[in-house]
Amino acid sequence: MVALLMVLLSSVLVTTVVLAHMPQWRPFVAPTDIFGGARIIAIVCLVAVPVVALLGWLLARFVLAPWHLEYLRTPALVAIVLIVVPLLDVALRHRHAILPQQPGFALVMSTNTALLGIALITDLRGATFGVAVLVAVGGAVALALLLLAFAALYERLQHADVPVVFREAPLALVTAGIMALAFMGFSGLIQE
Repeated sequence: MVALLMVLLSSVLVTTVVLAHMPQWRPFVAPTDIFGGARIIAIVCLVAVPVVALLGWLLARFVLAPWHLEYLRTPALVAIVLIVVPLLDVALRHRHAILPQQPGFALVMSTNTALLGIALITDLRGATFGVAVLVAVGGAVALALLLLAFAALYERLQHADVPVVFREAPLALVTAGIMALAFMGFSGLIQE
């Protein structure tokens, strides 16, 4: 068990170091325009999250549940994400040309766990199609707002007088922790 925790901790630290110090590993954001990259991801999330969540809800209600295959919900949602995201990537590149030209953008959106998480929440909480639509759209809007808030805060902190020890990844992690605590205050606001 300790070995598994060490593997998890090392992968988290390696990922943080890679994202903080190697801009070429960030195919979706130009290093000079963080907010612009976040805006593009937010727009794509506003389209992709509801589509994936609603297709997953429909698949769970009309295919998996009648055949008693609920245990296949997660692999089915992963398959939907892997089908929908490249199609949206091609459609948005063809129609609007708002996406960056780097080829890794579809990979970044396919591995975005928010797509899968919101799709699972939509499937669990959406008793009717109308509720599923509201949950999916609400999750997409919340994700887009959080992406834009973090990007704006990151750009603002780039120009702040911060001690050398806290620059880049440590400052981003502390800021994310404080914002997570702030958003946890909303958790009991609406009773279900």
